[in-house]
Amino acid sequence: MPAAFTSSAPSKTTPVADPTWYGDIRYMFTDTDIAHMGNQSLDLTSYDAVVASANGIYGQVSAGLMPPGSPWSAAWTQTFLNWMVAGFPKGTDTGSKVAVAALAAAAPVGRIRKDINALQPPEIALLKQAFSGIMAKNPTDPNSYFVQAGLHWLPAHPGLWCQHHVPAYNPWHRAFLLGFENALRSVPGCEQVTLPYWDITTPFPDVLKSAPFDAYTLPQDIGQGYNAGYVTKRFAYPTIEANLAGFNVTGDINRALSKNNWEDFHGLLDNRPNNTIISAHDSGHGSIGPTMSDPNAAAFDPVFWFFHANWDRLFWQWQTEMNATDLRGLLTTIESAASKAIFTVSVLESMTPFTLKTVDIVDSVKSLDVDYQPPQARVAEMKVAKLQQSAFAAKPFRVKTDMVDVCVSGINRLKIPGSFTVHLLKDGQPIASRFFFQPTEAEKCSTCVQNATVHFNFELPLDAVKDGQLSVQVEPVDKSFVGANFPSKMMGNPKVDVRFLLHHD
Repeated sequence: MPAAFTSSAPSKTTPVADPTWYGDIRYMFTDTDIAHMGNQSLDLTSYDAVVASANGIYGQVSAGLMPPGSPWSAAWTQTFLNWMVAGFPKGTDTGSKVAVAALAAAAPVGRIRKDINALQPPEIALLKQAFSGIMAKNPTDPNSYFVQAGLHWLPAHPGLWCQHHVPAYNPWHRAFLLGFENALRSVPGCEQVTLPYWDITTPFPDVLKSAPFDAYTLPQDIGQGYNAGYVTKRFAYPTIEANLAGFNVTGDINRALSKNNWEDFHGLLDNRPNNTIISAHDSGHGSIGPTMSDPNAAAFDPVFWFFHANWDRLFWQWQTEMNATDLRGLLTTIESAASKAIFTVSVLESMTPFTLKTVDIVDSVKSLDVDYQPPQARVAEMKVAKLQQSAFAAKPFRVKTDMVDVCVSGINRLKIPGSFTVHLLKDGQPIASRFFFQPTEAEKCSTCVQNATVHFNFELPLDAVKDGQLSVQVEPVDKSFVGANFPSKMMGNPKVDVRFLLHHD
């Protein structure tokens, strides 16, 4: 398991000269402190709340009045003051390498999910047996492939269960994967099988191009035109590779892993730039084919499970690197009230139709007995500069005049029938594109309605956009309604902003 959250607390005898929230300050509040001040409406797991109350906190700890019965040492008090003087830098988690090393050295858990390209022939044979077994089950069997895949959208409960573009996206899908893996284990002889992942930064795995992983045939109607006998469809494999490159899915993944807080890692949430994990997930769906592009049927394509195991792996990797593998640690990375509420407000912790709650899935290893082996081979990681749209005025910053963020905002997604692509064009030719994954009748989806207006961010070199005529095209997957270019007036007349990006030294 990762190192305990409190293991990265700063020295109590030597002040930290340049402390940060992620590297030092968040570790200085104990569970007792958090509970005590929570009763007084001060959330010590919240960066914003601690910054807003910093003067009061410093006054109490410097006077030796807090925490009651266990006051801070002079070194801790000075560390906190140094943080205030520096302008409350967020920084990064200096203990993350320790956490990752501890995870690698931990005793094996019961479920180790591997890179599918690392599986040995007996493991592939067992996986085929498990998939074939649940595909052969009666479609009324709770462990059947039909029932399990149907929980994602159709036919189970369209638009009311599955979570996309909202804070519960990663928790819900983590529970979904565990239930599917349990179904695989219901096949006799497959009690120890685990679900591998496809590292989407690498080519489409050959093993997924043949039965039973290449396609699934619906045994009965599920609605929205998907009738009994429908066979899941994919693009040609070279096209999939070209699509993933065109959407820059690898770039979005690397950008997400460079982020220090929950909202920026996900993207889109709390009006953050939409160019990280949610964007990569959506563009991945759109890259693979007609079935995967439509939430109504996406989970029936067998690649869905290997695809989503990878997003869960990346979520766990980010948690581990941010020392956010328990509830307290995770909460210190969350900035928005809406995201924090799904882990702290009882009624919002539910993840229908699963019995697991959001708080149950935070520690994948300890609570779920699930861990991931690193990818067998991966394309070289792109080093992503930690660019941002704004900075604290108290801390020096630089303007990256060679990079710009082109933001297309104000798109009313509920007006667009189904998934769509947003293209940024220069002189009529696409220079960047992003895919958005949504059902045909988004206006009837309670989750979709929560964020009806969406935006898209394109971080690009200045040279890529200057000295040319820029335009935006929204292309729906279903072109039968209005063609390949959805009219701006019909989706709320979206706007385009172009801005330079900032970064701290």
